[in-house]
Amino acid sequence: MWVWDARAAADPHSRQELLAFCQSHHVGTLYLSAYNLKPPMEGFYREFNRQAHRLGVAVHALGGDPRWGVPRYHSIALEWVAAVHDLNARAPAAERFDGIHTDVEVYLLSRSWNEDPAQLLGGYLDLNAEIVQALRADPDPIPFGVDIPFWFDDDPSYRILWHGVVKPPSYHVLDTVDGVTVLAYRNFSEGTDGTIQLVSLEMDYADQVGKRIMIGQETQKDLFPAYVTFGGTSCAQLKREMKKIANAFNGRRSFGGFAIHHYKSYRELCSE
Repeated sequence: MWVWDARAAADPHSRQELLAFCQSHHVGTLYLSAYNLKPPMEGFYREFNRQAHRLGVAVHALGGDPRWGVPRYHSIALEWVAAVHDLNARAPAAERFDGIHTDVEVYLLSRSWNEDPAQLLGGYLDLNAEIVQALRADPDPIPFGVDIPFWFDDDPSYRILWHGVVKPPSYHVLDTVDGVTVLAYRNFSEGTDGTIQLVSLEMDYADQVGKRIMIGQETQKDLFPAYVTFGGTSCAQLKREMKKIANAFNGRRSFGGFAIHHYKSYRELCSE
């Protein structure tokens, strides 16, 4: 589950509410917004990680910006990765982050994307490789996962030559990182354009290369078109559709479960 508000880790009451929600809704991993790792936030994150681990909840440091995929901004992303690494190096095992997770949606840079998507995709793929290289300099690197849209492998025009091989961007990403969360935002699982169809190609390729796929589901209200989110429906409907998806991919080596976007809206959906 994505948690974009860092106050959920900093405020003791909010921290307890978040972890209680994880327990009651079987959330085993958090993508926790962690841009500012300087004191006093470092201490808050370390305390949160310790409490989460005590309850069996893993915590991955979450960061990202569409501009990070542009080469001149790679240094900002790499500085953030280094800050996460340095926090882990200072902290005892129970207070460390369990992984790094980035949300770098370069296609949101609308003008540049419309003019030259291949250039943005190349910069994005290079960034992922640079982060992997930085993390693997450590003898015991933490996992690195990323968010990708479901349509990266749908449009043949987005196939890209990278490191001498032409592939869909999603395949290049799966070749590089440890795991992927596919933003397969639909409020129905089956049939044409349902979540199961949207993630099938990613699942097939991840099976081949031994990587894990998390299937992202959206819960924010008032999004357009309405079928991209469970916001405005019910928690029961979300769980019914997730069960159908889980049944469809049961036994697949690449299927890692679900990721819910995001804590605030998911909590509102379930309270309603």
